[in-house]
Amino acid sequence: MKQKKINIATILISVILLGLCIWSILKFPVKLGLDLKGGTQVILKATQIEKETQDQEGSDTGVTSEAVDKARLIILNRIDKLGISEPLVTKDYSNNIVVQLPGVDDPQRAVEVIGKTAQLEFRIVEGVDENGNPKLGPVLLTGDKLTNAKAGYDNNGQVIVQFSFNAEGAKIFEKITSENIGRQLAIVLDGEIKSAPVIRSKISSEGVIEGIGSLEEAKDIALVLQTGALPVNLEIQEVRTIGPTLGQDSLRESLLAGAIGFILIAIFMFVLYRGLGLISILGLICYVIYFWGILSILKTPLTLPGIAGVILTLGIAVDANVLIFTRIKEEMLKGKTKIVSFREGFKNALKAIIDSNVTTLITAAALYRFGTGPVRGFAFTLGIGILMSMFTAIVFVRSILFLMVDTKVMSPKFIGVKLSTKELIKEK
Repeated sequence: MKQKKINIATILISVILLGLCIWSILKFPVKLGLDLKGGTQVILKATQIEKETQDQEGSDTGVTSEAVDKARLIILNRIDKLGISEPLVTKDYSNNIVVQLPGVDDPQRAVEVIGKTAQLEFRIVEGVDENGNPKLGPVLLTGDKLTNAKAGYDNNGQVIVQFSFNAEGAKIFEKITSENIGRQLAIVLDGEIKSAPVIRSKISSEGVIEGIGSLEEAKDIALVLQTGALPVNLEIQEVRTIGPTLGQDSLRESLLAGAIGFILIAIFMFVLYRGLGLISILGLICYVIYFWGILSILKTPLTLPGIAGVILTLGIAVDANVLIFTRIKEEMLKGKTKIVSFREGFKNALKAIIDSNVTTLITAAALYRFGTGPVRGFAFTLGIGILMSMFTAIVFVRSILFLMVDTKVMSPKFIGVKLSTKELIKEK
């Protein structure tokens, strides 16, 4: 009786989650990626941060190819932290950085964040100029010694960015503050004084940036500080909307392939497993809804490789059911009762299911970690599909089967056991 209540509760929770996924799909339709819908393209030209000789290796701006490569990786890291999926960040023949972003809610903010140099400097104020502005002394410490930065509020409700240094930076910062008590320490970001607090006491490893207009601006500052300063200045050369590289025809053909695959799988499961096959088809439908709902909730743009991942996981999703149902039939053919056959079938199939899915998850994780752009999209959908397939097979479908196992519906014919072997089955 207790197990029956657990199964009923599991099904109810699964149905509630199913409803939430359907609501999310209707409320937040899945966005399409660059290849299917297009997006925003930004071309950034790299220039030296400080004037140097122009005979260095690289472009006519004196910027080396290595510096541009480093800037490209930093920009990619910033985009990831902004939560924008499926970006393309490349370098063209002119040593410019080309950033392509799929449809985003606030492309202007994204452009501003990825192009911010984020040169953080600490200087002692040495008086004021004729206009009353603070005169800065030499740079004593830079932001490359930071380990963390986060946006928040101080005790007075003012927006700030808190930051902390690594061991080397903390030692330098402690020396600066201990030797300049009573003087102003200017915190300068990209040439702009953000704040110039008076040093009251020795500070070892943490500090704050004040004078920030909004929490959103503070979050952007914290983000660029976390990802590190760009080794070059980036000038925006062009911002424009780009069209899809593949278009609606590819989308329609991919969805058609997925539909055909689903139908063939459904026919195969019904022919081979009869009633159990129908239950697996129900689980597969739920799997698709869960899968699509998660993509909707996470606001992940769907690319053609991503759709390929979805179609591939349809087969993975039904594979667990094949293992379980086959073991159940084998146990029943040994003359065991239905309840024992179901328990043994799930138990014996579980290890194989977990082993095969974990190894595929490891592959997906590696692709996501080391891949870029469409490769990461494929890896992401593959990983989500594996997790959802395990949930539907091991949790949802299992609960349905164990609720039905003691009913007359769960007959040998319903399970797909041939009538010629009926006498081998010990009905409970």
